Amino acid sequence: MSTEPGTAPLGRPLFREVEAGALASAVSAILAAGGRHLTSAAADDRAAGGGYRWDHAFQMPGRPRIEVLRVRVAAERPECPSLVPVLPAVHWDEREARDLYGIEPLGHPDPRRLVLPDDWPAGLHPLRKDVPAGIHPAAAAPGWSPRVAGGEGVVLMPVGPVHAGIIESGHFAFSLMGETILDLDLRLFQKHRGLEKALEGRPWAEAAGVVERTCAACSASHQAAWSEAVEQILDWWLPLRAVYLRTVLLECERLYNHLNDIAAIPAGTGFAVAAMEGAALKERMLRLQAAAFGHRYLFDTIRPGGVVRDLAPDAAVALRRGLADLRPRLLRLGQRMLRHPGFTDRLQGTGVLPRATAEAMGAVGPAARASGVARDLRLDRPYLAYQAFAPLLITDAAGDAGARLRVRLREAEVTFALLDRLLHALPGGAFQAPPPEGSGSAEGLGIGCNESPRGANVHYVELRGGRIARYHMRPASFANWPLLMAAVPSNLIGDFPLINKSFELCYACCDR
Repeated sequence: MSTEPGTAPLGRPLFREVEAGALASAVSAILAAGGRHLTSAAADDRAAGGGYRWDHAFQMPGRPRIEVLRVRVAAERPECPSLVPVLPAVHWDEREARDLYGIEPLGHPDPRRLVLPDDWPAGLHPLRKDVPAGIHPAAAAPGWSPRVAGGEGVVLMPVGPVHAGIIESGHFAFSLMGETILDLDLRLFQKHRGLEKALEGRPWAEAAGVVERTCAACSASHQAAWSEAVEQILDWWLPLRAVYLRTVLLECERLYNHLNDIAAIPAGTGFAVAAMEGAALKERMLRLQAAAFGHRYLFDTIRPGGVVRDLAPDAAVALRRGLADLRPRLLRLGQRMLRHPGFTDRLQGTGVLPRATAEAMGAVGPAARASGVARDLRLDRPYLAYQAFAPLLITDAAGDAGARLRVRLREAEVTFALLDRLLHALPGGAFQAPPPEGSGSAEGLGIGCNESPRGANVHYVELRGGRIARYHMRPASFANWPLLMAAVPSNLIGDFPLINKSFELCYACCDR
């Protein structure tokens, strides 16, 4: 076992069981102490005579170990008081648990389905253990009754679920008065793949190929969160070189995503020259990743115990040189964009997400920081090499599309500097540690999380006898899609593509 600093896992979660009636007050106390909601995960324990359970995980200030409030839910009457009145961030989590497990959140303000189509058979909940994987009820069809704003002259404008271009499927329902958006309702999960169900029963060592394909844009983040959860369960220490290389991979992923998003925002305004130049910079970054790590989108790079392949000295030099060439190009593009009055006028005051809304609804990532919410797991719960190389926290108070662009531009500059320092200080030694003894029959529950390009990415993993008993993912986009809906009303319908691209959220992470 290594004794080098920064190589130990951050420790298994700390659990505290509470009665359903006391949950709201327990959560309120955690929030008052500065706790941050990370994920809520239901599970079916009926086979062991335990009914269902409903875990709510929080990151506490200054404490590396995640703290979990656990509620037991009776199998005969699966219901629990909704937490939305004290923790609005869980409103989608509760609706998802109702669809997939049949746990009713009493008092939830939105009784509609979230994941399942409206005409899915009542009482059939896919993540219950007695429901087979891959079930396709004959009566099921993609039905949906969207919410429509009331009032004379209101027009419903549906968009999707199939869109132009190569984006994924999502159904948008705009309530319009003239060109002004009064309300937006949204139905995602159009291509839900059932990955959490598919992972159940697999040996943990065979899960990575599924986990990393949750989303190509967040592949390294998903691999790292999954790996951390397993490392917590097994008390699996990482070699210091693996710690650095894993951090390099995560920052490379952050950089190419920011380049993509920086290009997407001018595309939403018709500023084609800036959009194409940004896309070219992203392509350069993808080619650098392919040369250094063997895959443009960083598939097959991170596994429990370290990383899959080492970074040869000449490859590290080439990556540093490539980044050094890319850095001034992005700086010049950003300056041209921010000095273009016609472009910046379109961004100012468009798609404003107020700080109070962002805080209450649990916004994460650049979307949160652009509304003045200082949240970043790299600083709030330092992991990997961030314990020694803390990034500069970037925030903006405006909360509009312009703020979301500025935050990404400045964060990209921080990442360039951080990658240069990491690659320069890359230690020698092993890049992978062997599994601890007995790992094939591992038991326990771990929660891995990291700051993905879009914000907190959280994986909840339970192993029994070395196999996956429960796997739950809460990607950053799952947290932020409701925030997009909150930022759209009172804007013009012609500005929606710009607002949407300024959030640039992932469909595939929700269609998990």
